[in-house]
Amino acid sequence: MKIAVPAVLLCSALASTTQASFVGWTSTVRSVAGGSLINVFAVVDNSGDVLLSVYGSNAQSPNAGFVTTTSAGGFIQGAGAQGVWAPSGSQSWTTLDSFLTVGGSFSTSTGNFFGNTATSGDPSWNVSYVNTVSGETETANAFAAASNGDGFTNPYINSIPALAGFFLPGGSSTQARDLAVLSGIRSTSSNATAAAGTFGMMIGQFYVADSNSILNLKLGATVRRASGSISQDTFTLTVPAPGAVALLAVAGLTASRRRRA
Repeated sequence: MKIAVPAVLLCSALASTTQASFVGWTSTVRSVAGGSLINVFAVVDNSGDVLLSVYGSNAQSPNAGFVTTTSAGGFIQGAGAQGVWAPSGSQSWTTLDSFLTVGGSFSTSTGNFFGNTATSGDPSWNVSYVNTVSGETETANAFAAASNGDGFTNPYINSIPALAGFFLPGGSSTQARDLAVLSGIRSTSSNATAAAGTFGMMIGQFYVADSNSILNLKLGATVRRASGSISQDTFTLTVPAPGAVALLAVAGLTASRRRRA
């Protein structure tokens, strides 16, 4: 859903041109204890662009989105406060955890990307339940709400609801970062332009046990250009396990050698 975009920005979107800005997704994959950490970035073509929201569209749209994994056990969550999809505290991409974020900060001293704790989940995360204490039917947003003793059980610990999105309330923004630090660990991208992109913002980390294809994603993003106009688009991304990436690289090298022979 694209509800995260303030009305004033939607008006700007109607007047936006075909100027490029949000060009696709790119990813990194790192082998860690228990599996792999995948980080996905929204790639833009200007350092002044800012990310406002990520969305799965809606069921009536041909661009209806999803985030899935073929890895056994689904997406793995961290302990304690990291047991939900909302980024916790000063959580960085070094933690063994799955979280979603609209951009965030970057430390030049450590080379770490950090989640943005202001990130909120849209209504697709809402779950109705009966409060066992009050007896009333209540609603919890499972993006940030942990299971509790009042009758709420979070159904999205190891998965993401269909069409779900996340955003920064109040039209706040997070500016693009230099993606040069991804050199050496960059994996697949949604297209060639995104693969070559040099600016972007982190939108999620996914901790999974290895399988053949460990992340399949189709999401849209809303980006505000430096000019003030809005760029929105939807792209797909498939991220294979590190071993599969190595095999693809070997296959590509072999094919290249054959063509030169």
